[in-house]
Amino acid sequence: MADEKTTVKEKTQGAEQPKKEGKFITFCKNLPRNIATPFKNMWHELKQVTWPTKKDLINYTCIVLVFMVFMGVVIGLLDMGASKLVTAISSLKDTGDVEAHDHDHDANDAGDDNLPDGVTEPDANDTVTDTASEQPAATEAPANGN
Repeated sequence: MADEKTTVKEKTQGAEQPKKEGKFITFCKNLPRNIATPFKNMWHELKQVTWPTKKDLINYTCIVLVFMVFMGVVIGLLDMGASKLVTAISSLKDTGDVEAHDHDHDANDAGDDNLPDGVTEPDANDTVTDTASEQPAATEAPANGN
């Protein structure tokens, strides 16, 4: 029995090579038909379609265009409403930030704990000068032109 199995196996291995070549040749021969078949089927299906009349086509086109304009108006109104809502919320936030900033500034004025002893914060009327950028005063030329 073992001899019969190996013999059958050897026979099938030897037959595989010509069989593969035969499959490739068959594939190449059938390729144009395999490509054309779906297009032929599609053509037969399109012949069975009931096409709308010119009047129906114009009617359907008008319905689609009216619907598109309607949806454009609806989406535009929603967008405008959302923009106004975001603007209103952001303006509320901006006024809230100013109040919070004023409270922080008042708290810093009350306690000068962060400043060293003897140093005070400058007032609004004080002018701050940068000593590194100061230029020496220019000497005036004599009035007599010499």
